Amino acid sequence: MNRQSPEKKGECFVDIGWFLPEAIANMAEKVDSLFILISWVSLAIFILVEMLLFIFLIRYRRRRSDDQGLSIHGNTKIEIIWTVIPAIILVIIGVLGSQLTYDIQRPPKDVYTIEVAGKKWAWDFKYPEGFKTTNELRVPEGKNILFKITSNDVIHSFWIPALRMKQDAVPGRQTQFWTGALKKGTYSIPCAEYCGTMHSMMLGKLTVVSQDDFNQFVKSGGKGGTTTSSSASPAEKGKALAQSSGCLNCHAVDSSKLFGPGWGGVYGKSKKLADGSTVMYDDQYIVESIMKPSAKIPEGYTAPMPPQNLTEDEARLIAEYMKTLK
Repeated sequence: MNRQSPEKKGECFVDIGWFLPEAIANMAEKVDSLFILISWVSLAIFILVEMLLFIFLIRYRRRRSDDQGLSIHGNTKIEIIWTVIPAIILVIIGVLGSQLTYDIQRPPKDVYTIEVAGKKWAWDFKYPEGFKTTNELRVPEGKNILFKITSNDVIHSFWIPALRMKQDAVPGRQTQFWTGALKKGTYSIPCAEYCGTMHSMMLGKLTVVSQDDFNQFVKSGGKGGTTTSSSASPAEKGKALAQSSGCLNCHAVDSSKLFGPGWGGVYGKSKKLADGSTVMYDDQYIVESIMKPSAKIPEGYTAPMPPQNLTEDEARLIAEYMKTLK
């Protein structure tokens, strides 16, 4: 199949940039082409039917109160025409749609595979090099990418609007789709299947970067190139962890309340819990909240945050980062 670069124009019949998100891959342009074809055919049929309806209403209207309608027994030739032509149109659309569906499901041999796991309420991405990120998907431009998708709890739906791709993430089952070369930029990854109270905040981010930037990303173990070497301070390491683990999708770095309490200026202060007791925001509480989210729920929240894929040492680094936030 044709795997042209995203810089080349697809085969869309019209420019629909005003109507749909930017198409960032050749496969997305093919989906747009099929969508526009079906839309034009549907519009033409709609206009034809409405015109005939209007003409018949006028031409065959009752002109006198004593008019009697004609007894019509049908026309075999016309009935064959209006049956065969729509059938041919449906077959053509079905063949084109099936071909595109199979193209999406059957990847080429030279693919870079990323495992996608949905959970309440975040996306985990596991790279072939062994590291994971949460809600931050980074891929190189110019490569074929295969996404293998599953869920750790309930049904989610992995959707990249700019790719025109959406695939259910089902517990105990693996689904997949692939894409060719992508256009550099940043794009959203919402969940398209209602999955609970925080469904609307299950939002990941796809970033397409150059091969050199991606190599640096891989070298940093998914920390986005942020240094986490021995020369970095614990707070810097904690900041990198908070970014790569998706903590900052739910927690603001100031006192603002998102889906979790803000981190700014909370360290060292006494805070009230949902059960009416109070707790000191210190290293022990922060680590416990990360490792055992349901142990002590803050006031104003009824459900704990999802379990985090972090070690106790990593949780302590995040606590060090929280100390620096004012």
